[in-house]
Amino acid sequence: MNDIFQQGDVYVDDTLKTIYLTPEEPLVYDVNKWDYKQMPSIKSWEQDMRNQLDMHKKQASHHLAFTFPENTLLDKQWLDKIQSYHFELGLMELYAIESQNIKKHKNNQIKVMFVTEQTLEDYITIYRQFAEPYGKAYADENIEVIRNQFNEDSKSRVIAYKEDVPVGILDLIITQYTVEIDGFGVDESYQNRGIGSTMQSFVAEVADTKPVILIADGEDSAKEMYIRQGYIFISYCYQILKENAR
Repeated sequence: MNDIFQQGDVYVDDTLKTIYLTPEEPLVYDVNKWDYKQMPSIKSWEQDMRNQLDMHKKQASHHLAFTFPENTLLDKQWLDKIQSYHFELGLMELYAIESQNIKKHKNNQIKVMFVTEQTLEDYITIYRQFAEPYGKAYADENIEVIRNQFNEDSKSRVIAYKEDVPVGILDLIITQYTVEIDGFGVDESYQNRGIGSTMQSFVAEVADTKPVILIADGEDSAKEMYIRQGYIFISYCYQILKENAR
């Protein structure tokens, strides 16, 4: 998980945890959370909840979010306690594949390219479809950040067109050692037409000899697709979220 790109402002970083607190994006859960490096006791976590709530209230964040250490199971006592506080439990799984093992799919009707200032609004059109289910305010806040930070962004944004219509997007975080796929989405009306496979072929070309990594939701059906494509499971971690915290 250490190879996964993490957005957000680091407020505290010590041996026990990293606290991300990003006042410019208060509604974005992943940039306002506590990431544990060592498993806390339930008692200390309960105090951390109160402290996080105070911090989040001051910047108009309305959620609580925690990520637990990599490859650490939560026992029944933890699961019962998490449920009692009405948190949603999620499982993040890290997968990887050697770029040369990604099957190459060519489709002359599909054009895949990096996003430019001229195509940014097309990217945002697709992005909005996947962001708005989390709320219009959330989508608007994220889109404003994408526009404002486009030229200094740590992510390389990618878009796919079918007959000049934008149909898919993904983000790449390209480092010295890996290429990470993030924010992969295909317009629902164009799914199951090989667009995602064509986009992954583009990723393989960009990665060259670097391995490709991604995070999949442990409960998401997309995980099974990645496994069929040859991605290998590497590790996992649990995360919890409580919306509209008081």
